[in-house]
Amino acid sequence: MTSTESGMSLLDGMQLSGMTFSELWLRYIAVSGTVGELELEAYVLGLLLPDAYQHNLIAQALNEYFLEQGQDHPVAYRDTATVD
Repeated sequence: MTSTESGMSLLDGMQLSGMTFSELWLRYIAVSGTVGELELEAYVLGLLLPDAYQHNLIAQALNEYFLEQGQDHPVAYRDTATVD
């Protein structure tokens, strides 16, 4: 996953978190995500390319998990001003 800022990819963040896709999906829905669990999994695995908005929602869900664990927010956000 490419990013305009330094930081780890969605997949790297997912692997570091140790969460299941179901757990991530619930966190993603909690931050206003709208896609289904399988689509979210495809985004994280790089099988589908999310637009910047969806990428940032997934990154937010991951980063909130890391903040709850007393860690930084390592997953990169994408610039929403760029065209996907």
